[in-house]
Amino acid sequence: MNLIEIIKYFEDKYPKDLAYDWDNVGIQVGTLNKIAKRILITLDVTKEVVKEAIEAKVDMILSHHPLLFTPIDKIIFDTPRGWIIKNLIKHDVTVYSAHTNYDVQEGGMNDMFSQRLGLKNPKLLDEIDGIGRYGDIEETDFESFIAKLKETLNIKNLKVIGNINRLIKRVGISGGSGSKHMYQAKKQGCDVYITGDVTYHHALDATQAGITIIDIGHHAEKIFIEDVSVDLKSQFPEIEIISSRVDTNPYIDM
Repeated sequence: MNLIEIIKYFEDKYPKDLAYDWDNVGIQVGTLNKIAKRILITLDVTKEVVKEAIEAKVDMILSHHPLLFTPIDKIIFDTPRGWIIKNLIKHDVTVYSAHTNYDVQEGGMNDMFSQRLGLKNPKLLDEIDGIGRYGDIEETDFESFIAKLKETLNIKNLKVIGNINRLIKRVGISGGSGSKHMYQAKKQGCDVYITGDVTYHHALDATQAGITIIDIGHHAEKIFIEDVSVDLKSQFPEIEIISSRVDTNPYIDM
């Protein structure tokens, strides 16, 4: 089977034209015109992930976060990115990324989050940007909700902004850096809004607006690995789908 056939299935499900204008999705390095025997699924493309791919002799790395966000005007082998590009080409490993097109599409990142958190009848959070979900759960206290959230998403630490002395019934969520959608969460009556990478100033704005946010970080999107692996294994049983074992989280829990 050719990589083109696999990516055609994937792009039919998560069309590239759904990605935001600032994003860079699709093929990053290499070619899709080759036989596919092994594919590695990862959240990020780091040196360690590339080493893992080379050792496993994979034909393609399928990542959520793009290797290349912006155009580059030089490739220096002594830099981390230059080393990655050089070794991808040297070992004939293609890189393909599905980012915001996967986030916004039905059945993608935010639906997977909603499913894990048990949101009932999840709805679109931000209709303008077409991203995020919100829905109801069985009413619970804040402490119990935090404990379940950590267990469900396998998170050791998170940050909380706003009022924690409240019961949780309606939950909003947007994977990645979703600070800009917090007002939509308030508009939809969410008791808590879950997202990642909330800046200091956005946190201040949230407290002033009476919005409670749980910052789960960007690495919580690692659920991409499991969900995409399960999907591709069911669709292409003849291809070996490998879930990356590399922890690409740049933060250290202390």
